[in-house]
Amino acid sequence: MRLLPALLFIGTVAAQQAQFQTKFMNLVTDYLGPANTGKAMDMVAQDLLAEKTIQQVMDHLKQDFMSLIPGNKLVSGGLMLNSFMTCIKKAGSSMDKAMANIVGAFTKQLTPLYKKVMTKVKAMKKNKKADKEILNQGFKIATSALTKKLVQGVINVCMAKSTKAEYDCAVPAMNTILKTSLYNMNYDKKRG
Repeated sequence: MRLLPALLFIGTVAAQQAQFQTKFMNLVTDYLGPANTGKAMDMVAQDLLAEKTIQQVMDHLKQDFMSLIPGNKLVSGGLMLNSFMTCIKKAGSSMDKAMANIVGAFTKQLTPLYKKVMTKVKAMKKNKKADKEILNQGFKIATSALTKKLVQGVINVCMAKSTKAEYDCAVPAMNTILKTSLYNMNYDKKRG
């Protein structure tokens, strides 16, 4: 008799994560495909439960990003990365600076949301709630917060931290990876 409520609860958590994943894939990117996007979300979820900092979460994603790219996109992804690196070098910049700009933009825009989720995680852990309950609440908060305005904010901060030449180098990759048709991608350093 106890099995049914447990299965229903697990289904609720899975549904909440699926709802977030669908919204993420509709507003941000479907480049990794559903399975690998789910793996990335599982990584973030486990990092949240471990109470890692936002910087540690970003480092974890950056470290494992290549393993999340689907096999059928590895060659084109590698060529895209090589093209970006060549362009960025010609623009007088570096891949390290570009990655620092991207991670910095995500960190700046996502820190308030991350703090909200972590406050909930810590409170629920203190109250001895199960990990699945904690993740359910975390995904609810994240689903609510994931908006076009938030994504545009990340793009704007990346723009503000980049020169026009650096940004122009990034546009082809962004057009491949992100749902850029939903956002204002015209360079304006003052928007960030």
